[in-house]
Amino acid sequence: MADVDLKQVVESLKNKFQGRYQFIFWYDNDAEFEDNIEELSTDLEDIAKVVVLQPGHQLETKIKLNAIDDDKKVLVYSPAAQPILDENHLRDMVRYSDTFTADSKEILRKDLGLPESMRDFVANHMDFFGNKERRNAFATFELSSYQENPEWSIMATIVKLKTPLFSFFDILQVIMTANLNDNEYLAQFEKFNVLDTFWDTVKYEFNYNKEHDLVKFSSAMYLTTTFKQMDVQFPKSLSEYDLSEKVANVQTFMQQFGTKSYQSSGDTYSDVEAAVWAFINGGSIFKDMDINVIAKSDVFKYFDWLVLNWIQDRLGLEDLDAQINGQLIDVLIKKRSDMHFGHVDPIKSYYQMMKMAYFIVLMSQDEPEQSFDNIVGSYVDGGFEMDTYYRKFIYYYQETDQPEEFEKTKLLIEDVYVNSYLDKQLLAWNKNFHFDAISPRKLQRNFYKNYVEPETNRIVVIISDAFRFEAAKELQDELGKSSQVSEQKMDYMITGLPSVTYMGMPSLLPNETLCLDEKKLLVDGGEATDMKSREKILQSANQDSCTFPLDDLKGASTKDIREWFAGKQVVYIYHNQIDAIADNRKTEDDVFKATEETINDIKKLILRLRSSSINHFYVTADHGYIYRDAKLLPEDKIDVSHVENDAKSQRYMITSETIDEPGIGSQKLSDILNNNDDRSVYYPTTANIFKSAGSYNYVHGGSSPQEMIVPLLEVKSNKGKTDEEDVKLSIVSTSNKITSLEVKVSLMQVTPVSATVKPAVYSLYFVDDQNQLISGQVTVNANKGEDSTVQDRIFSKQIVLADRTYDKSKKYYLVIKNTRNGVVESIPYIMDITIPGGFGFDI
Repeated sequence: MADVDLKQVVESLKNKFQGRYQFIFWYDNDAEFEDNIEELSTDLEDIAKVVVLQPGHQLETKIKLNAIDDDKKVLVYSPAAQPILDENHLRDMVRYSDTFTADSKEILRKDLGLPESMRDFVANHMDFFGNKERRNAFATFELSSYQENPEWSIMATIVKLKTPLFSFFDILQVIMTANLNDNEYLAQFEKFNVLDTFWDTVKYEFNYNKEHDLVKFSSAMYLTTTFKQMDVQFPKSLSEYDLSEKVANVQTFMQQFGTKSYQSSGDTYSDVEAAVWAFINGGSIFKDMDINVIAKSDVFKYFDWLVLNWIQDRLGLEDLDAQINGQLIDVLIKKRSDMHFGHVDPIKSYYQMMKMAYFIVLMSQDEPEQSFDNIVGSYVDGGFEMDTYYRKFIYYYQETDQPEEFEKTKLLIEDVYVNSYLDKQLLAWNKNFHFDAISPRKLQRNFYKNYVEPETNRIVVIISDAFRFEAAKELQDELGKSSQVSEQKMDYMITGLPSVTYMGMPSLLPNETLCLDEKKLLVDGGEATDMKSREKILQSANQDSCTFPLDDLKGASTKDIREWFAGKQVVYIYHNQIDAIADNRKTEDDVFKATEETINDIKKLILRLRSSSINHFYVTADHGYIYRDAKLLPEDKIDVSHVENDAKSQRYMITSETIDEPGIGSQKLSDILNNNDDRSVYYPTTANIFKSAGSYNYVHGGSSPQEMIVPLLEVKSNKGKTDEEDVKLSIVSTSNKITSLEVKVSLMQVTPVSATVKPAVYSLYFVDDQNQLISGQVTVNANKGEDSTVQDRIFSKQIVLADRTYDKSKKYYLVIKNTRNGVVESIPYIMDITIPGGFGFDI
């Protein structure tokens, strides 16, 4: 063999050269070792000289051999068969010398560490083993994976499996993800004489005995799984695709295939699904099937489209009590999100989008509170979620390229959010809103006096432009998942009017007097329009104060941060992600994406500063905003062009004139700023806007909970190292005996998610005593929080075992694997399945 490992050849030759013969002749009939002569010469250089006898050079070689000293051992290698007697000019030397023959097949078998029982297997596949790269790949596989079915190892090599332990299911997954009609791997199987074995195994494992056609076989796999999930009779018209006799193996394979597919970078399962759907003309098969039956299966993407369209129709009718298989829309979405295409975009995002739509329609049925205090209390205690749901809905809608299929839902949500929610809420808010009635502690202008000035230890204030209360609640939830955060408290403040940056930023500084001069709010007579001027005002109240833009701290080293913060008592950090993007007509549609990024930026900063011994934070904002994705209509715009004003934007106008028109409210600047300014701030009392230059969809400056209720999130982080662990699962059932191929497993999330216990995703599956996968994989998302009951934390899953013979005397294991860190818990089970292919028994 051209490049086989020569260790055994060299050892054999060394032993022969210990004999009395000077010359050893080696006629290599098939020139299998011709390429290894140089390596052979090196290995024998201290023992013997290697002379190559090329065909046609016998006399020349004989002269060379006769010239060698008698005490020098010589290996004469010929890459050809020994000539017949009459043509062999070296016959006299051969007669009085020794000969050597290498059995390359046996050498190869031993080199690969294969048992003697596999000698014929090696001999029958020398064409395959004639390539060093293939041999090296073959050698990486564990013998236990293929000893009973040796040809599988050749298949595994051809399809380039990377794991030492494998099964035929692993091979088949790769085969199916290649071209079903012109499969390169099957062509290689045929070349190396393992194609028949492949189809024989397919027949044995799945009872597929029809035409050797990958498309038809794949169709049988997908259809068998579909009708099993639906729990309906396999249609007679499709009987050629019925693999029900081996349905356990079919389900196990499909479950493994689907899980591995969506966990990898590309969903190859979907590629096969699309090919199968087209081949079987799936639309004609399932077009008249009841939605309650369809929703039981996740095999074809078409089923998810039907479910999504059903949800869209129900939402359009505001039929929130509608059910499929006894499940309300939100429960149905949760279940579908755990199925195959619920893990794969765009279907994954569509389900999240429709979940948000469901909650928007649900919350829109609540009538707003009527007293101002109740409106504020209702908003901060949960009413803010409506704005979160709308933000998330639009985010997913934009992320999926504004799908036309859901235009009806988009129009519905715009109508519900603006007309049924915003307009009603804002009317109630402005009907009862009187600035002079707000508690001084809740006024934004008193922030420094109430929260910063009393602090004796260092305090860091993070001010994010246009960071709404609802977004800060999401930040609070995210920080709550970290053990590095020891305490959080969410409060709120109410901004002044207009609710804009030039009012909000100065109001958060220490102040005795505030005075509005054009579009500048003067603090004790001084400007506060940039960080330098704001830092000066802070230092006038506490000389150990400083300001930073958040972006400067992102890339700074821990050493730099410690130096910059050294000796500082008050630190203001400014972040301008949301307003910078949204307050521009070209980019305003990205406001919700910017909100997601802002939440992440602030979370990262707080956790990073903790490592620099910075432990006390306030997160707040200068103002909020209103965003609606739909294009504003002419009737949404109020014309106040006839009014002389000092400042005007879409949501406010400052003027000393009196306006008494429907849909417009006002507050005195003297009440807002606690001074004697005789002007008033006017604003629309609904979500409408004044006709003005600037962006239309993203607006702020007006009077609404969304614009004026800003977060005051206090965060305290742990000073020392914290112990954080993933939530754990434990088995609820006590029996360790399995009597059915369908195994129902009940697990409990041991503790709720908390600051020190993180949520975790676990994969569950069964393996044999060789750690070979023998079942499909199911996922458990263990994320139940502190408000959950013990019953809420119990998960029931069904795992289907492969249909094969199980040994009662051997141990099998349920594996509970943490998908984040790979930590595995293995629980032993005994198989006592008395009926092959049987179902219906629980453990």
